[in-house]
Amino acid sequence: MLRARDGSLFVAWFSERGNNSDIYITSTERQTRWTQAVRITTDPGGDFYPTLFQDDAGVFHLTWFRWEAFFRGHIWYNTSTDGKTWSQNTEVRVTNVNAVDDWVPTPAFAANGDLLVYFVSELRDPLNRTNEIYVARKRAGATTWEPAVPLAAINSPTEHDHLPFATRIGDRIHLVWVRHDTTQATPWLHPKSTLFHATSSDGLSWSAPARITNDVGQVVNLFPGLYARDDGDWSLIWLSTRLGDPRVFELPVANLTLFPLGLAEKICLTWRPPRCGTGWALSKPTSRLPSGAWSVSE
Repeated sequence: MLRARDGSLFVAWFSERGNNSDIYITSTERQTRWTQAVRITTDPGGDFYPTLFQDDAGVFHLTWFRWEAFFRGHIWYNTSTDGKTWSQNTEVRVTNVNAVDDWVPTPAFAANGDLLVYFVSELRDPLNRTNEIYVARKRAGATTWEPAVPLAAINSPTEHDHLPFATRIGDRIHLVWVRHDTTQATPWLHPKSTLFHATSSDGLSWSAPARITNDVGQVVNLFPGLYARDDGDWSLIWLSTRLGDPRVFELPVANLTLFPLGLAEKICLTWRPPRCGTGWALSKPTSRLPSGAWSVSE
């Protein structure tokens, strides 16, 4: 979900309503009603996990992953001037290595204008069969993407790192993600997972990973996101089973090293999946947060 600079809301998601997994988008008109959903990808491959955001110039950016076969595919990128009209002719493949499982992308602009897309792959490194976080960069003013590289300072050699979420706060990129052991390949199937956090000035060199959650027992922490509140303060928001049923929790970014100090449960509608009712729609245009199938927006 994205609140654009003119105050309208945009939602991007994936659906098989057209007999193929594609990305759809809708927006509000005068904040009173939603427009008809528009299908914005038409490739025969499956398109999933859209990330929609808007830059300082008002341009809308979209990243997603496209799998041509199960756990085989690439990260894709497109732009739009109004967020409603998208051309398949301007779609760009961000990653180009074949026979890999690139997925769950999250983009961020560095302070110098470089665009970075973080994503997860298990198959890229045959010597380490854990899920690792990678980054692809398009330098400011460039038209092509550089080859993706692993975040060596971030990835664990023995555990899975998954579901990254990146955004810039001030002049530093903040990354939050999920880590869990190798008894399950995906975090939503694992009975226990932990959130981590790191920062970077350029999106390539990172601080040491810092553990955020320290729950005792079988607690699942999933789908972390970062967003700016209307008062300008930044918060981490995520889904957790720390009280039993999955619920949405919020923690000020200033308190990430003080967990659980400042932790608050968000009042949510228990739809599938749970969706927070008020705080998300009130976020600033530069904020990004999980929504629906945990597509994210900036």
